[in-house]
Amino acid sequence: MVLEHLELVDFRNYRELDLRLPSGLVLLVGENAQGKTALLEALYLLGTSRSFRASREAELLGWGCQKARVRALFRRDRGSTRELEINWIRAGERGVERRILRNGTPLRRLADLLGEVPMALFTPADLGLIQGAPQGRRRFLDLLLCKISPLYLSALTRYGSVLRQRNELLRRRPAPSSAELEPWDEQLAALSAILVPRRQEVVYSLQEAVTGIFGRLSEGRTDLCLTYRPAVPPEPERFLSVLRARRREDLARGSTQAGPHRDDLELLLDERSLQRYGSQGQHRSAALALRLAEARVMGENAEETALVLLDDCLSELDVGRGQRLLEILGGYRQVFLTTTTPPPNLSDYAGLFRVVAGSLEKA
Repeated sequence: MVLEHLELVDFRNYRELDLRLPSGLVLLVGENAQGKTALLEALYLLGTSRSFRASREAELLGWGCQKARVRALFRRDRGSTRELEINWIRAGERGVERRILRNGTPLRRLADLLGEVPMALFTPADLGLIQGAPQGRRRFLDLLLCKISPLYLSALTRYGSVLRQRNELLRRRPAPSSAELEPWDEQLAALSAILVPRRQEVVYSLQEAVTGIFGRLSEGRTDLCLTYRPAVPPEPERFLSVLRARRREDLARGSTQAGPHRDDLELLLDERSLQRYGSQGQHRSAALALRLAEARVMGENAEETALVLLDDCLSELDVGRGQRLLEILGGYRQVFLTTTTPPPNLSDYAGLFRVVAGSLEKA
């Protein structure tokens, strides 16, 4: 899939932008706070409906503006086009109302937008995938799977609902009986049997892609291994046995201590913990490799090449790694990369745009 045309109106610091874009590697060059990341944010919203920066949607509207629009035309690999549009309107005390359209028709559910435009986004915050708590790595796997599998999205949504209700029951006083907890345990076990195998499968697919990408970034000096660590066996009877054995602990803590919500994705560098023993450069390379592998996996499952969005990914890479990354990116159909300093050999890239105060100029 390729983004051919992008229109922004009163979005962030973009008063009005009407832009035709090429395939290949597109560089967005400019100083900080000029609008480079905002442009990636607009694209990411079209793929997920969520911002990776704003905590409130009102922040997306330009200063003093009552409404904003992001609209894009995508060309699919088989030649057909897909237009997506998001409109925001200030609604007084209610904040901001949002309306999403696909080919001019409003979408009834936000879930319908997931998977429409396969895309992977890297930001400097992705170092948290390597350095942070398991929750971030679970979220990485869950969001990827939700984009490529409606069944997984449905099961994950249901699992979250059942887990919340079971936890509420655990906190009830007087404490619930085993008979009251059993139906919730059975539902968690059944849903876990869907979630855990799918996570294991997608980690296997990610590993295949990561091996080549990280190997090229590191010139084959180290191997990166992804290992999925389920907290509980996925088989329903074994899962139920664990829940029953830990029921007293769950009651004491007022929450469910075992299940897919406790799983982790471990990253090993030459059989040692990357989180503990890896350098900052290796952490950044691994995070980039995960995101580029995510794009590959999405493309394979959707039979549609994924867009790659990279925000400030070169700033902390040494010259060698940066050059090797640019070579790797040549294998993707369309990549948007922001940077404050343009790399050498600009003639090798499909498009170079200078971003200044919410405007773009083709260089």
